[in-house]
Amino acid sequence: MINSQSQIPGPALKFGERLRKSLQRGLLSGLQTSWILIKVMIPTMVAVHLMKLTGLLDLFAAWTAPLMGLFRLPGEASLVLITGGLVNIYAAIAVAVNIPLNPGGMTILAIMVLIAHNLIVETAVQKKAGTPVFIMLTARISGAVLAGLVFSRIVSGDGNRVVHAGQLSGNGGWKEVLAGNVISFVKIAVIIAGLMILVESLREFGIMDRITVALELPMKALGMDRRTSFVAAVGLLLGLAYGAGLIIEEADRSGIGKREVLATNLFLGTNHALVEDSLIFAAVGAHLGWIVLGRLAFGVIFLKLATPLVLYFWKPSGKTCV
Repeated sequence: MINSQSQIPGPALKFGERLRKSLQRGLLSGLQTSWILIKVMIPTMVAVHLMKLTGLLDLFAAWTAPLMGLFRLPGEASLVLITGGLVNIYAAIAVAVNIPLNPGGMTILAIMVLIAHNLIVETAVQKKAGTPVFIMLTARISGAVLAGLVFSRIVSGDGNRVVHAGQLSGNGGWKEVLAGNVISFVKIAVIIAGLMILVESLREFGIMDRITVALELPMKALGMDRRTSFVAAVGLLLGLAYGAGLIIEEADRSGIGKREVLATNLFLGTNHALVEDSLIFAAVGAHLGWIVLGRLAFGVIFLKLATPLVLYFWKPSGKTCV
């Protein structure tokens, strides 16, 4: 009797094995990221609900309402921006799903948070890559504010509120809050796992390399150095940590000038992890088209405006120091 496995061609076996391994790696990575998410979401959810019960959230909302009104957002939205800026997008989402927002408001918040989040860690990484902290902090915060003002005027704020945790009436009990957060978490975890599996599969079969190489030309068209255009493409798809890490390596190896690094850092500051982070916010009600294409278009315009302005006040000299 002929062994059925012997009838399977070698390349097919190799393909199947590579696919299986990439699926395993992606699922494991997705589970690890989801665990980080749940560790952030649970205490944040509890804190926000306690603020509701004690009336602190109402006081905070009333105090920040005039400022948030500039972005056509409720006062509670300021807590999302602060949390995202100091921590990360997961913490920001944990707050966002516990306050009253319609899809337009969630979209505006998503764009602002995606530009200015995890500022302490990420600006430190960008400093290591060659751009001073005060420049990146100023650029990303001002970029988020400007984007909020722009998109709040062009993104529709109409529509029913997105109810995640019983927040529509403001009287959701612990069961409603928990159920809403679990639903949000499950949707985000599924997206994260799917994305990680996709990315690992694309890496395994060399497709990710082809995509990033294809992006080199548009990155060059934006005025980036040929040595950093590939780096910017990587950061655009995979995240700022990947991009800035590659900038550090490239600068150490070939001595890229600080002006070239500045342009790359400014672009990555407003546009990084364009796929993963955008889909996570879309899972909780934001408009995917606006937070992908809208943020990308804004980032290009912001790069063209911010680069000469920064260079007017900051006169870099020499090569990057890492």
